[in-house]
This record gives sequence, C-alpha cells and structure tokens, in this order.
Amino acid sequence: MDVTAATPTNASEPAWPWVRWFTPLRCRLILIALITFGFVSHLHYLRNDCPIDLSGDEAQYWEWSRQLDLSYYSKGPLVAYIIRASTSVFGHDMWAVRLPAIVLASVTSLLTYWLTLRLFRSDRLALGAVLLNHLVPMFVAGSMLMTIDPPYFLCWGLATAFLALAALDNKPWAWAGVGVALGLGTLAKYGMLLWPFGMLIFLWVDRRRSGVNRLKTAGPWVAIGVGLLFLIPPIVWNAKHDWVTFKHVGTQTGVAKQKKLFDGNLPELVGGQIAAVGVALVPFIVGGIVVAWRRQKPKDEGARGVLTSVSMPDALDNDRESRAIALLMWMGLPLFALCVVMSVRSKMQVNWPAAAYFSWMILAAWFIATRLATRARWRQWWRGLFWGTVAFGVAFMPIAHDMSLAYPLMAKFGIEPRRLDLTVKMKGWAQLGRRLGRELKNPAMNEPFVLCEDYMQTAETAFYTPGNPITYCAGPYLLDPKRHTQFDIWPERRLDRDQLKGRDAIYVGYLDDEKARDGALITGNLRKAFDTIEELPEEPVVQRGLQVRRFKLYRCTNFKGMKMAGGASY
Repeated sequence: MDVTAATPTNASEPAWPWVRWFTPLRCRLILIALITFGFVSHLHYLRNDCPIDLSGDEAQYWEWSRQLDLSYYSKGPLVAYIIRASTSVFGHDMWAVRLPAIVLASVTSLLTYWLTLRLFRSDRLALGAVLLNHLVPMFVAGSMLMTIDPPYFLCWGLATAFLALAALDNKPWAWAGVGVALGLGTLAKYGMLLWPFGMLIFLWVDRRRSGVNRLKTAGPWVAIGVGLLFLIPPIVWNAKHDWVTFKHVGTQTGVAKQKKLFDGNLPELVGGQIAAVGVALVPFIVGGIVVAWRRQKPKDEGARGVLTSVSMPDALDNDRESRAIALLMWMGLPLFALCVVMSVRSKMQVNWPAAAYFSWMILAAWFIATRLATRARWRQWWRGLFWGTVAFGVAFMPIAHDMSLAYPLMAKFGIEPRRLDLTVKMKGWAQLGRRLGRELKNPAMNEPFVLCEDYMQTAETAFYTPGNPITYCAGPYLLDPKRHTQFDIWPERRLDRDQLKGRDAIYVGYLDDEKARDGALITGNLRKAFDTIEELPEEPVVQRGLQVRRFKLYRCTNFKGMKMAGGASY
C-alpha cells in the first residue's frame, strides 16, 4: 500500500488538499529534476562571468592541494585531496576548484531525502525537507564554495544516517558506516569530533523507548574507535611539526590562551545564525526542538497522530516517530550548545555550528507538516510564517548568488558595499592577478616574486597570477606576534632562505598607516628588507559603477632576507 497516500484517519483535513498530487513517484521525479537543475545551473554560474572569485580559504586549500600531505596547519587533509582530484582532471580553474562543492551538495540533498523518508516514511516530507534546505541562505552559499564545510557537512549527515539505521532499524553493520563517516568527517574538520557526544546522549535517552541500552553493546564504541583511527595521519604529521594544529585549535577556541571571561561574540553569533538560516525559519527549528524534547519520555504522548492528518503513514508507530525526532534533535544540540557557550569567551565563526542544521532542517520540515495539520486556529498563523519563509528564501536567492544586484539600492542610500556585502573579500582577485602578471613582466626587475601581507592574499595571488607562481607570506616576518599558517611550515616558502636574496618583489599590502602600531612595524620591517620601495598605482575593483575595494601594490628592489619574528601566534 502507498502509505504516503493513505486516507486521513481523523476529522482534520490536510491544510492544503492539493498536496495529494505529490505521490511518491512524482516526489522522486521532482527531486531528480531539482538536483539536476541545481547542478547544471550552478556549474553554468561558475563558468560564465561568476561575480565572485575564490575566497581566501578556498585559495588556501587549493595551495594545500598542490602539496599533498598527511595533514596541514589548521585542518585535516581531506579538502586538499578532493580539490586535487578535481583540478587534476579539469585544470587549475576557479570552477574546477569549486566543482566538488556542487557534487557534494547534490549528494547531501539525496541523503537528506533518503534519511527523511527512512525516518518518517513519507516522500512528501522528504521532498519538503530538501526544498526547505534550498531556501536557506547559508546552504545556498555553501553549495558553491569549496571550503571544508561541504565534505564535513556530508560526513555529518552520513554518520547520522548510519546511526538511524543502527539504532532505529537495528542494523548492526551500520555501526561500521558510522565509524567511517565519523573518521572522514574528522579529516575535513575537527569539529566532527563533537558528533559522537550527540550519539551517546541520544543512545542514553533512547534506552527507555527502545528497551535496549546500546551503550552496553560494542557497536557505538567500535564506531568511535574506527573514527579515531582516521586521526593517525594528522597525529603523525603534528608530531613532526611541534603539534601546531593542537595549538591553533586551542587558540581559536580560547582554550589555550588567557582571555577575559567575557571576550567573545555571543550576540554576533546568535544574530549570524538567524541571518544565515533565515528569520522566518527559526521558529520552525525551535518549535521542532521543543516538541522533540517534550516527547522524549515514553509516557508523553505529545502530538500523537498528527502525521496521519497530512496523509503521512497512519500506521507509523508514534513511539518510533518520537525516537526519530529525538535523534534529529540530539545530533545537532551538543555542537550548537558548545558554540554558544564558547562564544561567551572566544569569537566563534558563523559557520561553525552549521553541521547541526543537517538534522535540524529535517526536524523543521517535520514540524511544519505537523503544525499545518493541527487545529484550524493554529493553521493561519503557521501558514503565514511558512509562506514568509518561502518568500524570504526565494527573494534572497538571486542576491545570494550576486550581491552586486543590491548595489544600486545601496548607492541610493549612501551605503558602502563593503558594509553589507559579505562577498566583497571574494571580489577583484582575478583582476589583481592580471595586474601582477603585468608587473612581473617588467624587464627592469630582477627575478621578481610576489610578497603578501597575509596568508589569504598569498594564496589568492598564487592562484590568479598567470602561471600560478610560488608566492610568499610576509606577515609573521613583519609583525610580532602574527598568526602562523601553512606557509610557515613549508621550507620553500620561508623568507630567510639565501635563494631569495638579491631578487626584486611586488608587495601586496598596506604601508600608508605609519601612526598605527601594526602599520609602523610593517613599514619599518619591510623597508629594512629591501633597498627601495616604490608605491605603484593602486588597483581599484569596481562593480556596477561602485568601487567595492582596492589593492595597494609596491615595487621593492634587492631583497636582503627576513627573519621570523620571535613570537608565534596560533
């Protein structure tokens, strides 16, 4: 029997009778069409006048992919190997670097559909969960940027899916899948190490409903053990490099350095989450979490039977449904809670809790379906909020792909683009690369090389300068302390080598802030390293008639060498 087309068993009619048109076959055909269209359109977007260049992180990971290793300064090696696989086939082009992100996003959509269907036995709900993800600004951007997040997000989802098979469907073999997904995710981002905490809490809570305390079985512990085995390469690498990753992660999270108790960015983190997910969607996520929390106790019947009122499986056991939504809640809660707590002390990035939303978006889709099927007095309010979510997502989608579309409106109100456009830092790098290519061809210069103020500039200029030359990061040599990066690990990128002495350079950075401490230090230390420094005409970046940023360039002659500053910041 087609359970998704079952006749409602109570007096309530579906909030939208036309949803009956969405049979399982039609839902799956729509899914295929949606993923195919998304892949093709995003690939076309990247290959045809894409308004954004590689981000600093993307360029850095591309640099890593040129020198494959067991691990790297701040992250595991997975992202470098993925980019290397793509660029080895398609070349060192921007779209080739980002192609894996599109592929991984497509696979994640398929996984979202499969897991939702497995948990709730409804193709309609599964399709709704996928569509909901396509309305989230953070996911729209993340589906095109090849950072550590796409593979990390997918691995988080895979581990959750295998856990559902192991714990809800009693498939013992799935524990091995949990371990492999956990291990691969750790090689993408060390935040994956927080995933097992959600699993262990869920299994502890679930023992009352399942009747089995799986924490006393081998499965979960074998999964964790398998996952930890994947850390052997990074540990071996760190043992050879003074444990820099441990120091870096400790510094970033505020664990390894003395700071003021309240020195974080809690308001910014919370506000960033609301903006990244969408204001209208937040109540659905919160509502799903609240219901899941209330229905954890076996005696709590909660919203029993609500699924049947939207033509979802009337035979679905309410106990399994409660276990399913509890799993979805717990697989995101520890990560999100830790980021919020840590943001009181340290600065947390907006994308750090992103993996929590893999399961929470499915929970939100479930919550929307149940609310729209409840009593009539609730429907109007929830419907309005739902359509607000849809309207926000659809309206934001073009701007998410090209923020310059809003530039004319910004100009009308006298707003500088860099104040609202989060993609400003991804603009102008290709233009700068072409300029550097021309400067390096100057016959008056002696074997010129590119020298940059920070590691992101160093990676960007290496990617976009014709011929992808070796570029150098001067930051830790100019300031003390200055955060170290992978460029300080590679011997051939060090600036204290005799092979660079006597050569000229084009410096990308700022030297015009003599009064500021950093500006004075940079200026003084850089001038000591060269005979002469000549300021070149700056490179303005203009889009839709507005200057969005500028690059400062300097011609430097006769490099004398530089010594690493005494202090080290991680």
